[in-house]
Amino acid sequence: MVGILSLSENASKLKPEEAFIYLAKALELKKKGVNVISFGIGQPDFQPPKHVIEAAKKALDEGYSGYGPSLGLSELREAIKDFVNESYGVDVKLDEIMVTVGAKTAVFMGLIALINPGDEVLIPDPGYPLYESAVLFAGGKPVFIRLDENEEYRMKPEMIEEVITPRTRVIVLNYPENPVGSTLSESDVEEIMEIAARNNIAVFSDEIYDRYVYDGEHYSTLQYEGWRENLYYVNGFSKTFAITGWRLGYVITNKNLIEKLDVIANNIYSCPVTFAQKAMADALREGLEWFKPIWREFKERRDLIYNELSSITGIKTVMPRGSFYIFPNIKELESQLGFSNCIEFSEKLLYDKGVLVLPGTAFPGEGGKHHLRFSFAVSKAKIKEGTKRIKEWIKELKSKN
Repeated sequence: MVGILSLSENASKLKPEEAFIYLAKALELKKKGVNVISFGIGQPDFQPPKHVIEAAKKALDEGYSGYGPSLGLSELREAIKDFVNESYGVDVKLDEIMVTVGAKTAVFMGLIALINPGDEVLIPDPGYPLYESAVLFAGGKPVFIRLDENEEYRMKPEMIEEVITPRTRVIVLNYPENPVGSTLSESDVEEIMEIAARNNIAVFSDEIYDRYVYDGEHYSTLQYEGWRENLYYVNGFSKTFAITGWRLGYVITNKNLIEKLDVIANNIYSCPVTFAQKAMADALREGLEWFKPIWREFKERRDLIYNELSSITGIKTVMPRGSFYIFPNIKELESQLGFSNCIEFSEKLLYDKGVLVLPGTAFPGEGGKHHLRFSFAVSKAKIKEGTKRIKEWIKELKSKN
């Protein structure tokens, strides 16, 4: 019997982000006294800079606790404009910017705003789970582009061109990419934007990890000259400023779409949190000089975890160029240890050794099979201890086989 409060067909299309499911499992183990080392959820392990926290306190003292505009406070939108224009040498205007309740909301609103039922949306495989979920919710059809580890998981322009059809409405870019850590070159970005423009396709670019690029510099889609015609750009503050719980993101796109997004936002959440917006407006004016040692630390962690995982027989690892994720291939190791898939592998590792990693199949598509995702947003000591436990566990299992 179907209950009165049964879920609608549309809502049933939404899927959970499995990182939070595994986080809950790790927390249960911690309650039981297990010393869990978590390479699971993608959350920076440093505290927000002191000046950001002080700015938030000051904003509360000044009365920033009521409603604000659905588009976001003008102070923050102005600060974002100046910050982005200075960072990338572009000319974004105030009426092309909208503040959102986290970048995740910016992603969801954008996809449901752009997609009609039956539209095809090109999505990286493996990719961030929300893209597929939002496309399905909007009635669209996800078309996965399999990323090749032999090509450093880059979403190459020719891969996109091969799958475009008359139904293609949106190309989703995420770079640096979650879960694989790949990024795009200037020529990649320019060529993808050209392909999209020629085919009247929107480019949806999630660049939330733009400050975590370790080799070379991030080249943004906003640097493409004709971006106003077809770009929906997403970014936010959670990863760079370590304020994941403050829920602040932003969208840059043409002003006509911004006006429509304003209506959607007003219907969903009224406005982003006002004191947090005021704090971030002040923080952006301070610049990112304080972030340089954090960037160096994360680069060292990247190098460390790559070397540690690469030293394990049966694991193939691609050096991530950005983000704080690494996505090793464990197919050979699964076979050696008698596991049929990466879910079994990750579950047993968690309960045997207290080490949390995400199975690659937590990310939509086929590319995550026989892979694991590690977040290296943890200390170098924890990376060493966690990989040590993994090596010991593998040795123990091999001795039993």
